[in-house]
Amino acid sequence: MARKPAPAKTKSTPITDDSPTSSITTIRTSTCSNLLSTQTLGYEIGIEAETSALYWRVSSNTGNGYWSRAWVRFTDIQTALNDWPKDIPLTSMALKPLFTGSVNSSSFLLATLVTEGILEPVPDNLRHYQIANLDAVAELQSPHSKPAKAKPKAKAKAAARMPKAKAKPATGK
Repeated sequence: MARKPAPAKTKSTPITDDSPTSSITTIRTSTCSNLLSTQTLGYEIGIEAETSALYWRVSSNTGNGYWSRAWVRFTDIQTALNDWPKDIPLTSMALKPLFTGSVNSSSFLLATLVTEGILEPVPDNLRHYQIANLDAVAELQSPHSKPAKAKPKAKAKAAARMPKAKAKPATGK
């Protein structure tokens, strides 16, 4: 039986752990389970100030595994997913080229992408994934760019909670 050729390596431009990250503003901090549901992962999504590029990273892990805390540009994640051969099921191996020297990082990153609705498990094989909604990332950037306005109903509710001043009785003087 002939082996399928290995997918082409994707070039990555992650910000490494030792590089300055002051230009990335975290816009979301969240947690999720790893793919086996044995650990809890913390992750962050950020925006780089000058370019408005979206970045992603796993920031914590309740288990014993090592992983990279490097920021990875989301366009590199998209490229890795889109470059994965269509005839090979999508696994964490598609994201492996984004990290050097890290065994767990690609599967941890994949778990965060599933949590955010960008990827979803293939119905008949829970170890394989498919792209669900790459456009979900645009929704992540939009709340950051425009401040939310208070809704009229919320304003009325807040006003109802405010204690009203008691009227002073009128005097006949």
